[in-house]
Amino acid sequence: MDLLKGIRVVDLTAAVSGTSGTMVLADLGADVIKIEPPKGEHYRHAIDGAFLLAFNRNKRDLALDLKAPEGQEIALRLACKADVLMENFVPGTADKFGLGYERVSSLNHRIIYCSVSGFGQEGPYSQRPAYDPSVQAMGGIMIATGEPQGKPCRQQTSLIDTSAGMYGIIAILAAMIDREKTGKGCHIDISLLDTAIFAMNYHLAYYSLSGNIPRRLGSGSEAFVPYAAFNTKDRPVWIGVSSYKFWAAFCKALNLNDLFNEPLYATDEDRRQHRDELNAKVEEICMQYNSNELEAKLVAAGVPCARLATVDELQDNPQVKARELIEEWHYPGKGSVKIVKSPIMIDGQLPGTRIKTPFLGEHTAEILTELRYSEKEIQELLNKGIVVQYKP
Repeated sequence: MDLLKGIRVVDLTAAVSGTSGTMVLADLGADVIKIEPPKGEHYRHAIDGAFLLAFNRNKRDLALDLKAPEGQEIALRLACKADVLMENFVPGTADKFGLGYERVSSLNHRIIYCSVSGFGQEGPYSQRPAYDPSVQAMGGIMIATGEPQGKPCRQQTSLIDTSAGMYGIIAILAAMIDREKTGKGCHIDISLLDTAIFAMNYHLAYYSLSGNIPRRLGSGSEAFVPYAAFNTKDRPVWIGVSSYKFWAAFCKALNLNDLFNEPLYATDEDRRQHRDELNAKVEEICMQYNSNELEAKLVAAGVPCARLATVDELQDNPQVKARELIEEWHYPGKGSVKIVKSPIMIDGQLPGTRIKTPFLGEHTAEILTELRYSEKEIQELLNKGIVVQYKP
């Protein structure tokens, strides 16, 4: 997919926030140059390298010491020729490397410079480092997540990190359209905390209306009942009865005339008022079935539902297979690795993989040659340890 062919991106991100976003730009055809320290970014080997493999395909890799003046000069040369620069340092760190927005934009007025950080470029928390769970905690998500009598839980996937990356990409693409009219770039400021609080927006609105703080409801919702994962003979099935229509269909599918005709459960509000007893009755009913049987009955009735799947089952989901969402690589030193494509289907196609996730410094010499460094200069940089070139 080459919608962004001809767009060059300097990628100074690590971990997940920002990095997932630059991968989407790469998947859409941009030339994304990932700059890593000579020993690699700190997530390169986390959980067997899964983070790196998942978020860095279709990029070229330049291993570069940004603490050295020569390394900073190389990065600045790249930035001067780039359309986009994305970084997720603690605010002020890029300035220490000579790569802050003011300096870069003074040399390249068309640069779209996107900063992703924990708390934004200014404010009393701006210098605090952050990870996805810390802003889940601060943003009101963690304390409202988990079972009612259990401890607060983090949302297992890094949804705040990846959402922040996507908001950054939305802003970048909008800025690229604006640049066509003005000829000028801009500085985009994306905050993980802003992203987390935006994710809680309707809960905040509900608190404003009712005074009720979101409570832990496991897989359920304050708004609807029954609306949760219920046990069956083998594994849970999540069921979403969010309207009278679905309540009627649910009861009909399982021959629950007595339940449907019970005045205590007649309306959405009635069902919410009797949440615990109704959920207990629904669980007892669900335990009469195995998960496949229950899901089949509810699907046939048009009731939103899903068996709870484990990650090893995802590739066998017929809908996932039909969309060709998961691909498999043989990655040297790792063996067979399953990778999820960017979920952006255009004209019936998902983005493909042009370049597997690069090794540390795999494209260093290639990129330096494009920047008009001579072979002798490249060798001197290698000898000094300013850059690293991968060798199989």
